[in-house]
Amino acid sequence: MKVTAPALSLPQLSVACPSCGAAAGRLCTSHGGARIRRSDVHQPRTAAWTALQKEKIQARAAHVDPAAARQALAALPPDTIEHGTPRGYSQHRTRGVPSCQPCRDAISAQAKAREAARAGASPEQQSWNRGRVGTPTAPAPVPTGRDCPVEGCGALASTPRSAARMVRVARPDSREPARWYCPGPCRAYGEALAEIRAIGDRRG
Repeated sequence: MKVTAPALSLPQLSVACPSCGAAAGRLCTSHGGARIRRSDVHQPRTAAWTALQKEKIQARAAHVDPAAARQALAALPPDTIEHGTPRGYSQHRTRGVPSCQPCRDAISAQAKAREAARAGASPEQQSWNRGRVGTPTAPAPVPTGRDCPVEGCGALASTPRSAARMVRVARPDSREPARWYCPGPCRAYGEALAEIRAIGDRRG
């Protein structure tokens, strides 16, 4: 049985593959050379071939009519990568195109900025926020399940207790902050709310 390889007709084979190391004229391989890619080539090889064509066109531009050179360059796929930004670095990786120096500098600067921000937070803060930093949003007052008319019921425990009978409800493993509730149904509501908002933070 004759084995065909459509990839042999691809122009990208004229350059070596930077991904698998296949020499010019040889098919790309995968899985450490165990499987030959007979239908296509690696994306970095296509990117290298495209870059070579651009270089050839630019080299010829000095010896041909400028209008013809511009027309040839316009026929190439447009470069839509946002160079010099972290987003541009991600676009390089997604499209299999080798990253440029401005994009590498941008992603490096972003990583250093994040590391510096984390360094300013205590280990407890880093653990609680899972590494996230910044100014937290103040939690909003929570209405009770029975629309309690008592002033201060449901207020944050960081504020003074509005009445001596108010009960402080808090769970150390909950995302719900400590609050004051009046005894009875309101207290039960607060405990249930703290219990629900602790579910996602439990560790098995």
